[in-house]
Amino acid sequence: MREATARAHDVLDDAMRAASGWETPADYVRFLQLQHAARVPVEAWLDRHAPADLNPPHMTSLIAQDLRAMNANPPCAGQVFSSPLQDRDAVLGVAWALAGSALGNRSILKEVRRTAGTGTGLPVAFLGDSEMIAFWGRLRRRIEGKGGDEQLANASAGAAAVFDHFLATAMQAEAVPCS
Repeated sequence: MREATARAHDVLDDAMRAASGWETPADYVRFLQLQHAARVPVEAWLDRHAPADLNPPHMTSLIAQDLRAMNANPPCAGQVFSSPLQDRDAVLGVAWALAGSALGNRSILKEVRRTAGTGTGLPVAFLGDSEMIAFWGRLRRRIEGKGGDEQLANASAGAAAVFDHFLATAMQAEAVPCS
């Protein structure tokens, strides 16, 4: 699945950095707001379609916690998320994409600490969360080497839907706080 979604992943990484970044506190707030706006609808979709073993831990409460610590409000949810397929394999792909982002969060955490310095007090509950990393490890072990071409195609479609959704949110580049 990694090969099937590599290009979409690279495009999304570039778009998120361009739309928000994390070099300054204001950039970091934008990054967290975009993450929140994109994740709320995906988490809600997974709540409706994923069995418990494929539903990753929710991260939006941690993002909201970090935003409040920076005197910023979480934004309203972004556009509705939908996967073109809703079978178990597509759900697996959605969970894989969302959970895999925790690996990127670890890299971003290192950059935030290096760029901003550890003494600045930037909150990192979201970036430093270990629950999603643990879920990712369990999920990865389950899917490695499993399934045929059709299962891979369906899972890749689910993952691609997540990347497209996050990209659309990043392209909006304006997360409007809820009242």
